[in-house]
Amino acid sequence: MDDFIYRALIASIGVSLIAGSLGCFVIWKRLSYFSDSISHSALLGVALGIASGIGINLGLVIVGGLFAALIVILQQKDFWSSDAVLGIFSHVSLSLGIVILGIVGNQNTDYFAYLFGDILSITSTDLYWVFLVGVIVVLILITHWKKLLLLTLNEELAKAEGINKLYYDLLFMFLIALAVSVSVQIVGVLLITSLLIIPPAIARVFSNSPVVMIFTSMLVSIAAVLLGLYLSIDYDLATGPTIVITLGALFFIAQFLPKKT
Repeated sequence: MDDFIYRALIASIGVSLIAGSLGCFVIWKRLSYFSDSISHSALLGVALGIASGIGINLGLVIVGGLFAALIVILQQKDFWSSDAVLGIFSHVSLSLGIVILGIVGNQNTDYFAYLFGDILSITSTDLYWVFLVGVIVVLILITHWKKLLLLTLNEELAKAEGINKLYYDLLFMFLIALAVSVSVQIVGVLLITSLLIIPPAIARVFSNSPVVMIFTSMLVSIAAVLLGLYLSIDYDLATGPTIVITLGALFFIAQFLPKKT
């Protein structure tokens, strides 16, 4: 196989491990809409990364982290409902990204790749970034596992034990921003949320504990991404949408299989 195929395969596995693990918390915390808002801000991160010259990856992390922090802080105010805050940020950031990208882009800018992914264009530098983010995510999840899980499953008990909810909310949102930053080239800005929520939704059918669900979610994510990648190459299809369709098909099939009790 060509080198770009190997890079695509390795990146697929790395991103699947990141999205599969964090996606479980997204499902447990009912943060699907939040992850969608952050993914829409990714286009603004791409545009600012290109305009400023700092690079797309760093632009994605900076914008994603700032937007995540602002959303969390605004959600602390009772005056604004969560869905209103998320809706405002989601649409404003996506629109800003499109406008700025239109200004700083040129005739060689591949807008389709940013919106729907282009995994075959991944470089060696992108691979280093994927696995750096992977190491950061794994280390944070391992070291803060008990507190993150307690805040997810029983927020009142976590507060009673003195766990700083705002700090861990910001930490988790930063992890989501990192996950989005490495997923843009796989499935694109518009489809990132599917990579975060569909694998854990499938894993939930077969899991009877949080740890089992996370590992199952990662395996499902890897299988779906690799199968989608194979189908897209074999039939000359858009890679990102093909991966999402594969995930959707697996989710549909899972509903007819015996449930884990």
